[in-house]
Amino acid sequence: MSICLHMPSAAMADLYARRLGGAIKTNTGTDDLHFHMGEPSSVGSPGAANFAFYQSLGPDFERLAGEASLVGIVGRTDTHNNPTEPCTLFNPRTGVGVQWVTSLAHLPPWDAGSPFRLLIHWATAQRGMRMMHASSLVSRQRAMLFVGEGGSGKSGTTLAGIASGLQTVGDDYVVVTADPVPRVHRVHQLLKQDPAGINRVLGPHALETSLALNWQGKVEFDPELHFRGCMAESADVVALVLPRIARADQTTFEPLRPQDLFPHAAASIWQQLPGAQKSGFVFATALTRRVPTWRMNLSSDPFEIGRAVRRFLDHGVT
Repeated sequence: MSICLHMPSAAMADLYARRLGGAIKTNTGTDDLHFHMGEPSSVGSPGAANFAFYQSLGPDFERLAGEASLVGIVGRTDTHNNPTEPCTLFNPRTGVGVQWVTSLAHLPPWDAGSPFRLLIHWATAQRGMRMMHASSLVSRQRAMLFVGEGGSGKSGTTLAGIASGLQTVGDDYVVVTADPVPRVHRVHQLLKQDPAGINRVLGPHALETSLALNWQGKVEFDPELHFRGCMAESADVVALVLPRIARADQTTFEPLRPQDLFPHAAASIWQQLPGAQKSGFVFATALTRRVPTWRMNLSSDPFEIGRAVRRFLDHGVT
């Protein structure tokens, strides 16, 4: 599945294309999806992104979009009167999606860290796949998929794994197929980690230069710059894992009932990705039934964690 980006500036197009893991496409006739980022000045229409009007529609906005055979959402305003999400519309028939903003300066702070996540979510759901807020580690085309709330150790475990020679399909958002064989696919080429986590894995020299922090106080970086070849395109999902920061001497795995992991897998689909909740529930049910589910108790040593994941993926639990 290829994506052609239509952006208001070359610099923005370059940033978003790199974070989607590809070069900017110029042959628009061969792409599956066309995503547009726009502001009123780009089309000469001051009313094109009239959020006050869209928001006044309330739930009717999504209903009206559905009646027009579109999928859409408009975010509520935050305390600074900025939309929490752009006005986003997707046409499943044509594969064309649009994000409208009153001004590019009003894009939510997380947008560049997960470019076009709602449009990718809707486009993949249409194809029977699901975008998940999850991270992954891969060895020999076998993937471990990590789910759980923020702060549970997903990103730290991913960084520890690739520093130990493993690959990843993604750290923040990934696309998963559940039928016939569960498989995880890359979406973004980006890792997010707090400075302490980077220092713990990469060492103090990684922080010799000032690193810009995102809205969560984390550093966003391309993992290929530090670990060439660490990004995998896709892999079979052989384990669904709920990590826990245990600060143990040794990382351990213990079986977890599918029904106990299900709420975390389900929340990773719809909590941050609105729309198609019913089918997302069905998808999460199928995934947790088909893939073994585990709890992972993390040690304090990132390289021991990486070795434990490799042993699990290559040889199973011993």
